[in-house]
Amino acid sequence: MPSFAFDYSQWREQLTAYLPPQVRTLIKGASGRDLVKKIETSFLLYDNKIVHLETRAAVEIKSTDALSIAAACAELLTTLSAEQRKECAALLLLPANFFVATTTTMPGVSKENLASALKLQADSILPSLEEPLSLAINSLSAALGDEHLALWMLETTLTDLFEAFAAKDIFLAAVKPRFMNGSGENRNESGEKIRILDVDAETETCAVIEDSILKSLLHVRKQDLQQEVFQQQWQEALAEDSSENVIELVEGSNYFSRIDAQANQEYCFFPHGALHATRRTAQGKQYIAAAAAVLAVLFIAAAPFILQSFEFRSLAATLEMQREMASDARQDQAAVVSFENEWGLINDFPQQRLREAMFTLQNILRPDTLTSMEVSEGLIKIQGSSNEPQAILQRLEQDPMFTEVVFSRATNNQRYYIDLRISTVNFEGYMVRYFPDE
Repeated sequence: MPSFAFDYSQWREQLTAYLPPQVRTLIKGASGRDLVKKIETSFLLYDNKIVHLETRAAVEIKSTDALSIAAACAELLTTLSAEQRKECAALLLLPANFFVATTTTMPGVSKENLASALKLQADSILPSLEEPLSLAINSLSAALGDEHLALWMLETTLTDLFEAFAAKDIFLAAVKPRFMNGSGENRNESGEKIRILDVDAETETCAVIEDSILKSLLHVRKQDLQQEVFQQQWQEALAEDSSENVIELVEGSNYFSRIDAQANQEYCFFPHGALHATRRTAQGKQYIAAAAAVLAVLFIAAAPFILQSFEFRSLAATLEMQREMASDARQDQAAVVSFENEWGLINDFPQQRLREAMFTLQNILRPDTLTSMEVSEGLIKIQGSSNEPQAILQRLEQDPMFTEVVFSRATNNQRYYIDLRISTVNFEGYMVRYFPDE
């Protein structure tokens, strides 16, 4: 029964892929890339000012809440009618303090699954944030290594901004960190490392971009830099991320040439309202007509399967009843899995099997003499005397319990020094799994 349900879901996804683009847009909503293509105007928040990058006009604001930002943007578009503002998709560029950056190690995750894997682990990546989060990351990061830097933003903040802009008859298509916006000549197409310094009256931000992927992001308040310790740490951090290609954004006018919304569009955040916004009236009628035609064809083609749909409902009801009967077992299973996850640090600690190893060494070394033995994290160091040290080395190499058998020092007067590892002990893998940062 479960396999039957899975095949049905897969069949539905395949069927959706064959639908015309207009119908897919109605069903699933516009994609982020489609929204970026529609952007015609950009607003920048810098030092309590909203700057319209296309006209270079600016309006001061007393607060950085969504209503104040939207009101300032509407004031900058006073020359446009309400209808024109609705048709004009806007990009809002915000400073780094609106976002949270996290670095996560995820070995073996493909670029197609990277964003989904990070979203599934959002609760463990940012456990202190209980509100829903929106994610932005370049999926090509999966092709360059296992460590990925992602940007997060509160979905409530995105929603508040979209609704505040909508109240002013402005369509907010996307929100992006201002340091990630750029013009065509600033795109990192050559693969060189670019360092962007974003400085305003209250904060300093250092972003490192390589192959259009955000590799590092540092952010600090200038008030903290008044302390010598923080100032020294900040300078050391900047020195570590040094690059010959440096872009300094120290005043609002530095952004006037950086108005290409499609640059680094992977790091845009899209409000749900924008993704599911309706199209123009004329386009909507065309899409509905196309959808009606497709549905009519599908209904005719699906006529032979109507009987199977009734059977599927019956089987689904049976499955639901079985799920209810097995709910207690699933809860017990979840408790066991939770216990294993919490105690895995202890349960998975490598067992060195010292007793078995010592008996095995005794059989291999007999009748030669063993004078000392040291054991540390699966590595055994032995010393002793023998007329045939090479023979001892060969016997140790042939035993499946040991690996990496080598002379640690040259033999002297029939004295041997041998290092070997217990083949079943993998401390390195244990440390990578449970202590990746150490």
